Amino acid sequence: MKYLKYFLVVGIIFISLSSNTSRTSSLSEGIYPGNLLPDIKNLENESGTKINLSDLRGQKVLVNFWAAYDASSHKDNVLLSHVIEKKNYPVKMLSVSFDKNESVYERTLMMDQIDRNYQFMVKGDVQSDLFKRYQLERGFKNYLLDEKGVIVAMNLSPNDLDQLLNEN
Repeated sequence: MKYLKYFLVVGIIFISLSSNTSRTSSLSEGIYPGNLLPDIKNLENESGTKINLSDLRGQKVLVNFWAAYDASSHKDNVLLSHVIEKKNYPVKMLSVSFDKNESVYERTLMMDQIDRNYQFMVKGDVQSDLFKRYQLERGFKNYLLDEKGVIVAMNLSPNDLDQLLNEN
């Protein structure tokens, strides 16, 4: 009986310390589900509007990396945009293009007929930095983020996105 009190007190202390640690520990940045997606800074669309990914905190965001020269990523960019628009999902799509030719990028956007406000083309050092940081040499990716910027899912097809957002 004497030891029971001792174990009970030690157990309560242990539980309170472990729960306190999980509340105060911050999320780590990374590029996989459960991580806080690193900020993407100083994106500028063709109308001159500048944005950082962190500006969109407080809402769900789909970050999509693509290029017109990559048929699969280009097709997904259009279809993902149409799924969000058609179903009126409460998600902002931040689309980041790695095209090397600005005129090809602009013509592609005209043909695609998607919302151009959140379509961005990265250039120069920003392009190579993002390409390395997000490991895009292995292929273009997309990330669905929650309101806090945490990755919920990645590499979603338009059907996957539709199913995931329909569940919520």
